[in-house]
Amino acid sequence: MSNSRHAAKVYWLGSIGQIAIVCACCFALKISKTTYPQILDTIFLIVGGMSSALWGIIVSLKFKLRKSLAEILKDFFNLRKSPWGYLAVIGFIILIYGVQIFRGRVNENVYWYTYFILLLQTIVFGGIEEIGWRYTWQPLIEEKHSFAVACTATFASWALWHYMYFYITDSLFGIDHLSFLIGLLGSCFILGAIYKISKSLWLCVFYHCLLNVLSQTLQPVGLLPIVVCNSIAIMISILVVKKID
Repeated sequence: MSNSRHAAKVYWLGSIGQIAIVCACCFALKISKTTYPQILDTIFLIVGGMSSALWGIIVSLKFKLRKSLAEILKDFFNLRKSPWGYLAVIGFIILIYGVQIFRGRVNENVYWYTYFILLLQTIVFGGIEEIGWRYTWQPLIEEKHSFAVACTATFASWALWHYMYFYITDSLFGIDHLSFLIGLLGSCFILGAIYKISKSLWLCVFYHCLLNVLSQTLQPVGLLPIVVCNSIAIMISILVVKKID
């Protein structure tokens, strides 16, 4: 087995395995109707939610993809990137959420400062996932497969990870599953393209954070705009990546 394939396997088994163990613990407690301290819910949330980032760090260091934890943290917070990278992030965000943004379709009880609070919050609960999926795992997959195949593989694994996370947070039944999966597939291609053209972990984190903030503050649109916008985003991502390869 090649080094990249072995590294990819270790990452997948580690990140998915860790959150699956947390899910199994939650299921066992629920099915047995065991009374437990509420702090345990927070521990489950942290241990499960940090799995992708944790195993991204472990694999990056174990297989010498990065020199040190300091290098990973530097890449995570490296805001000094080309304006073209930021324009790509904003362009994709407008493509995905432009309808709601320009129509001003905002949820109730959302104020101007809500966006800043959520942006900081989503760096930890959302953006940090990029250490695993885009910074570590997908580049390993792309060493053996095409960009489109790598994005699709990331989508399948990321969707599985998300559904286990939703189970832990008891939010599984409050999701529009079809819209979520279509948006997740589009995000895999967008984030894959952003990392491919910029080699920037921070830009992926930034896009992921904006995505989470807007999904929590803007009113949903119908299925058709979601399908159309994400389809266009996928095609643009593939074309951009083909141009630089």
